[in-house]
Amino acid sequence: METVNDIENFDISELPNSSFSLVLGKRRSGKSYMCEDLVKKLVKSGDVQCVFLFSGTDAGFDFIDKKSRFTDGTELQNIVDNHKRINDYNKVAPKKDQIKARSMVIIDDMAPMLKTKAFNILEELSVNGRHFAYPPACLHFMILCQSLTKIPRVVRLNADNIFMNTISSSGEREMIMDECLYILASDIQGKRAAKRLYHDIVASQPFLFMVIECHRQNVTKHSHYLKKYVAD
Repeated sequence: METVNDIENFDISELPNSSFSLVLGKRRSGKSYMCEDLVKKLVKSGDVQCVFLFSGTDAGFDFIDKKSRFTDGTELQNIVDNHKRINDYNKVAPKKDQIKARSMVIIDDMAPMLKTKAFNILEELSVNGRHFAYPPACLHFMILCQSLTKIPRVVRLNADNIFMNTISSSGEREMIMDECLYILASDIQGKRAAKRLYHDIVASQPFLFMVIECHRQNVTKHSHYLKKYVAD
């Protein structure tokens, strides 16, 4: 049986070229801090050039300039449409003329709006978003939320990565395990082992997040698709 010591740290270089990620955790669990740490590393490595923040409170993420911060979802469609146009151009342009537009969209403090018309584009993005920006362009999404059920099920099931630590609701905890964690075995013993591993990981260090890499294929053990992330 695998233990927390078998689970490796999350490697940002293995993030898909365009990705859709969820960050789940209770209030003051370090979601924003973890997300900011991850995004800054992607910017430093050159994997991301532009970062946009959609936040109902406009709080945190001080490194994002004012022109790239929005308090509602009206500009989200424009950002996506621009990347679609760039992607269409890159498909026919010579390699030397292709546009390297590499963007990250962060959605935080918007839980009451995630199921409203303003954000109904999220379902399409979770399913097809990776096709809107092929190399050398990319388009990443990170949705931060306290409550799993605020996020539409289609979005949850099509996430590339789910970052999570302590979730206070046992019902929501069981829901995400049913949807994403019981890949290897769904019998009583398999579920018990997965639950134990989850608890051992998130309790092993303060502000540590377990990462479920849902984009992984042909996994045969938990360490193939479960990772650990702690902000520097």
